[in-house]
Amino acid sequence: MQVIYASRKGNTKKVAEFIARGLGVSPQAVGPETKIDHADILFVGGALYAGKIDAKLRAFLESLKAEQVGKVVVFSTSAGGKTILSEVKSILGPKNIPVADESFSCKGSFLFINMDRPNEEDLKHAEDFAKRVIQLR
Repeated sequence: MQVIYASRKGNTKKVAEFIARGLGVSPQAVGPETKIDHADILFVGGALYAGKIDAKLRAFLESLKAEQVGKVVVFSTSAGGKTILSEVKSILGPKNIPVADESFSCKGSFLFINMDRPNEEDLKHAEDFAKRVIQLR
């Protein structure tokens, strides 16, 4: 299992840390050096910026091959409630990489919106979500 994320403001990074804690792994910020040999379950996190996922996260997802990943599980943060799930599915679906329908999402702060989010309760839910996913595999 691996946890890969893109975070510009730190919201998704906080969630990634708790997802990873629930799995007993370390999260990794996405970048040009991000590589996957094989992950039965790959947790991918991000947020929408002007309606699109982060360019580095998109490039990483576009580089994935079906033999590298058993299943992708998405998590995201958002000031407005939208998730990255549909965009991740649109990138990975044509590659025959399964993306779980169940994802984790919580509010994230942006300017003066949701200034206290993600909060401790959100982060606990993220950790519990990760534990539940691996129990159901």
